[in-house]
Amino acid sequence: MMLFILPYLEDGSQEVSVPPGPLIRVEGQPVAIRCSVSEYEGPREQDFEWKRKVAGRASINVVSTFDSRYTDASLSVRVAAGDVAVARLGDSEVELRIGEARAADGGVYSCHTPSTDSVIRGSYQADVELTVNPGDAGCNRPKTHLVYGH
Repeated sequence: MMLFILPYLEDGSQEVSVPPGPLIRVEGQPVAIRCSVSEYEGPREQDFEWKRKVAGRASINVVSTFDSRYTDASLSVRVAAGDVAVARLGDSEVELRIGEARAADGGVYSCHTPSTDSVIRGSYQADVELTVNPGDAGCNRPKTHLVYGH
């Protein structure tokens, strides 16, 4: 009788991750938000989609690594101009890039990756909040003058 001993395989679960938030940026400055996936099955190169949700409104499609028609019409001009883009940093990591942040860019960003696993397990999205503050915040304050006595 032959006895086969199979090594114990840990059942890893797919994990999508983004930086901890909230992220706070200033209007007019660039924004970069990374997203990565680990512990997945299937092809080495993974696909990604970014969505944005603003309180009280439906989420909108921002950009995708695999569907050029994915972007919501409200962002299509900025995507076409390259002001909003997704950059692939590796097979399992991308970065959402906004060239010049606008107040309207604030909201909760969701990074999604379609399942390539044979069994649904783990997370397939991760969320991070982005707040974009006005670029002139604090510039309208009255000037302070120091007066020294004689």
